[in-house]
Amino acid sequence: MNTKKNTMEDIMDVGLTLVQERGYNGFSYADIAEAIGIRKASIHYHFPTKQDLVQAVLLRYRKDFVSRLHDVIDQQLSSSKKIQHFFGLYRETLENNTKLCLCSMMAAELNSFPLEIREELNLFFDANTAWLERVLDEGKQSGEFTFSNEALEQAKTLIAFIQGAQLLSRSFGDIGYYDSLVTNYISVLSPG
Repeated sequence: MNTKKNTMEDIMDVGLTLVQERGYNGFSYADIAEAIGIRKASIHYHFPTKQDLVQAVLLRYRKDFVSRLHDVIDQQLSSSKKIQHFFGLYRETLENNTKLCLCSMMAAELNSFPLEIREELNLFFDANTAWLERVLDEGKQSGEFTFSNEALEQAKTLIAFIQGAQLLSRSFGDIGYYDSLVTNYISVLSPG
């Protein structure tokens, strides 16, 4: 058993949770050390700075999220089912004590980050937008979706919508609020 790797993963897991709950500026290494039961020096060994930790957490989160999107893109599912899968990925974080998507939470603090973290955030949202553009275009071509603008513009709208839906659901402490918004959005997107 590789204890060093387990400690590093534990640090990243707690870091992820803290950023999702409190934001980048809302936690310290002391919070992580207390949660795991290690010394702060152990965290600095793996991640010399908070930026190093958050970059690693963000990279892992982005890769996992994008991988989960790609797992469904070529499946024989309707475009509507694919969009529902997308909404479901964002819903998962709300199910977990009303946390937000890591990148949604960090986008609110964008100006306090160095360039490397901002670029990683952009990669996450670019990947989401590209995936949505493809699915929305497929749905429009098949007649499953109806919208007047281009698929790229609709994808950008959907990204903004889901960020707002998460924030409002969290504010109200009611995941049903998110579900209701998603249901309404899908009914507007689908013609029948």
